[in-house]
Amino acid sequence: MSELLIEIYNHLMERDKDAIKMQNKVNTEMEQILVSYKDNLSEEELEKLNYLLYDVLYVAEREAILYGIKLIMKLLLEL
Repeated sequence: MSELLIEIYNHLMERDKDAIKMQNKVNTEMEQILVSYKDNLSEEELEKLNYLLYDVLYVAEREAILYGIKLIMKLLLEL
């Protein structure tokens, strides 16, 4: 089931208009956060922070959406 949910997640994030809109908004916010560190970090440190934050963001986004899918499935089973 987990692999199926990951496939659903990937499909949604690549093709769903609202999901793409959400990703763009999150990316814009992330870029604004990273800009505030530009003067305090070296180019290499900033790049590492960038990768770290986007990795964490990916996991958080994926887990939140998978949780939402599971919750909807549970609610539908209750009807």
